Amino acid sequence: MHRSRFFMLPLALFAVAALGPAVTAQGDVGLPNPPEHPDENQLLPNQDILGKFLFWEEQMSGDNTMACGTCHIHEAGGSDPRTFNGNHPGPDGMFGTDDDIGGSVGVVAFDRVSKEYVHEGTFFPGPQSTGRKTPTTVNAAHFTNVGLFWDGRAVQEFVDPVTGLVEIMFAGGMESQAAGPPESDVEMGGLNQTWEQIVVKLGGVKPLALATNIPADMTGFLAANPTYGDMMTAVYGTPEITAKRVIFAIANYERTLISDQSPLDDDLNGVASLPTNLQDGLDLFNGDANCAACHTLPFTSDLAFHNIGLRPDAEDIGLEAVTGSFFDKAKFKTPNIRNSKLRTPLFHNGSRDTVAEVIDFYNDGGDFNDNGLLDENMQALDLTEAQKTLLIDLVEIGMTDPRLEAGTFPFTRPTLRSELPPLNTQYGVESLSGTGVAPLVLSGHPANLGNTEFLLGVDDATPSQPAVAAFAFDDDPAGTLLPDPRFPVPVNLDLSSLFLILNTSTDAFGVASVNLAIPNNPAVMGVTIYAQWFIADAAATTTGGVYGSKGVEIPLL
Repeated sequence: MHRSRFFMLPLALFAVAALGPAVTAQGDVGLPNPPEHPDENQLLPNQDILGKFLFWEEQMSGDNTMACGTCHIHEAGGSDPRTFNGNHPGPDGMFGTDDDIGGSVGVVAFDRVSKEYVHEGTFFPGPQSTGRKTPTTVNAAHFTNVGLFWDGRAVQEFVDPVTGLVEIMFAGGMESQAAGPPESDVEMGGLNQTWEQIVVKLGGVKPLALATNIPADMTGFLAANPTYGDMMTAVYGTPEITAKRVIFAIANYERTLISDQSPLDDDLNGVASLPTNLQDGLDLFNGDANCAACHTLPFTSDLAFHNIGLRPDAEDIGLEAVTGSFFDKAKFKTPNIRNSKLRTPLFHNGSRDTVAEVIDFYNDGGDFNDNGLLDENMQALDLTEAQKTLLIDLVEIGMTDPRLEAGTFPFTRPTLRSELPPLNTQYGVESLSGTGVAPLVLSGHPANLGNTEFLLGVDDATPSQPAVAAFAFDDDPAGTLLPDPRFPVPVNLDLSSLFLILNTSTDAFGVASVNLAIPNNPAVMGVTIYAQWFIADAAATTTGGVYGSKGVEIPLL
């Protein structure tokens, strides 16, 4: 299968060219827009709008904190603005060393089936991070025939993740890509999330219930189709929600995300010539700097894979994991470099914070060549500072689409709940275990109406001990309402308003979790509830063998 994929590359390029890109009198060629659609997923009326809802739907994730779009913010160039170099420890598993990675932030580890937090050993209690920087969704449709993701593993043959049937034979890379993250235990799903669970969940939620500032092209469709079943009927003719329908819609929405109105595009399309400094930068880009050897116009990519010597080959073998060929070791797909200014940090490991640092890297000819596999185009350039500035300006100014930077159509989007101030604020006083450690409340999940899987957790508690999560309608921030003088543990709840006590126990890591089903009842919208953890510990003698966490204020959304 891998061999046929690479033999298809010339045909893939021909298919893209055959779509009729803009050609000027000088023979310059602009990006094809729209890009190629597979025969099996030709765009249906309103299918892209349905896909837009699903792409920005945080309820697609197992814990309601992540949408596809969370890691693909338009104004961040279609990548993840939360990325920073060093948020993943890299192959050695240790933070603060040379192999650290700027990955994309995912979910705090939890199990979708058992409904409990899981101490995975690296990131907990913080959110996990991916081992590579999120590539951009913008213009990704032009890579569909050579495989998406950095290593090309999202191949053009799309297999339905539920039925196992091949639904697209060719040009289905967008669909293959869209199928992965919702099931990933790091990115969106949590452990044991399946597409079967996702589609059932979508059938019972209000579309974009957690989002605000929903764009005008979406509000009308939502008013006419208030459930995902209604939306499926509007697009596909019947209300069934299936993995195939969801994935097809997301993929066809992503195919609308074409950035082709940068100053460079205007020049390629004969709309307006580049100013002198940008033209000088383009001449250098195509000439002595040799950038165009891989970042070929109009795609700003040769749609191929290269080992550029960014890190030692063994740290991330890249394309070799897909093809099995030693000669593909540490090869990664050439990214399109439009809008690079917006999506820093850059490279597949997020190791360079600016376009200037990237140009310095290429000027040096790469950093590693430990297997002799460094691409032949990786040569020291000996650029002057003035030449570097020309290239920086070309990339940062000449290749930035102002619509993407400003978030205007087709790059409009809703505001995600995760972009707003954090929910479930903590308050009050805490007490200490017998070893002098305060318990840490885990409360990052939104308590939105109909969320049957809201989790409240605690970390850094005494291992393997009974624990109680208490819920009340009112708080006691002063910690003055003690339950019993024999157990002088500070309480942050008004016990007269106590309505629920959930008993559990901490695990070997001192983690405990409880699941609270939030009723789908509009009458409770806007109600605030309060919670606190209590953990048994015979050594906590100053508080009578029991100690407690801070309180947490939980608004019902």
